[in-house]
Amino acid sequence: MKKYQMLQFVMIFLLVFFANQGYSQLHRNFPLESKYGKLSDFSFPEMIINGQNMVMGTGGQIRDTNNLLIFPNQLNQTGNIRYQQDSMGLVYRIWFLTPNEAVLAQEEDAYQSQ
Repeated sequence: MKKYQMLQFVMIFLLVFFANQGYSQLHRNFPLESKYGKLSDFSFPEMIINGQNMVMGTGGQIRDTNNLLIFPNQLNQTGNIRYQQDSMGLVYRIWFLTPNEAVLAQEEDAYQSQ
């Protein structure tokens, strides 16, 4: 019976180990109309992105580098972001970028500006 229990333990360990490895390889897909920017200041609902004053719309979402939601009134960080604006020009989605995502976003932004 001990061999069977040990085999069960090893199989569960391997399953958990490989499941975590696969999850860490996932990347986020951002909407095509999202823009790259640098958030330099935030005082809900106003913010400064790329030196421009912008306002967050009602129901706006902010996600951190782990894709977890941050409530707008609790945001205390700045940095590289992707953001979306609605038809009125209000920001309604912000994603903070990891260093790798920031490099890709900068390359994409440079390519689009050509």
